[in-house]
Amino acid sequence: MTMESTKPAEARIRARDRALSLLNNITAYVTFAAVAGVGIFGTVSALTIPGVSASSSSGATASANTSTSSDSSSSTSTTSGLSSSSGSVSSSSSSGVAVSGGS
Repeated sequence: MTMESTKPAEARIRARDRALSLLNNITAYVTFAAVAGVGIFGTVSALTIPGVSASSSSGATASANTSTSSDSSSSTSTTSGLSSSSGSVSSSSSSGVAVSGGS
């Protein structure tokens, strides 16, 4: 090869190396932006979705007031205002019905 034919080849090689370096940098920036976006989106979602307040999600458990009555209709009340019945559950021999759709 002559000296004149190697100069264009070296220029193409340097241009290719610069392009690959630029592509690697862009890939790193896009990856960082994607991870940051997921973190921001998750934080905003967690703060805006209604549900348990921060004070009640601190790991404290609700205590239940139990009734000592032997009546089958007695219920257990919790501090959250919800109550559960201790009555029996009956079953039916008819076939089930599947409902789909909106309101």
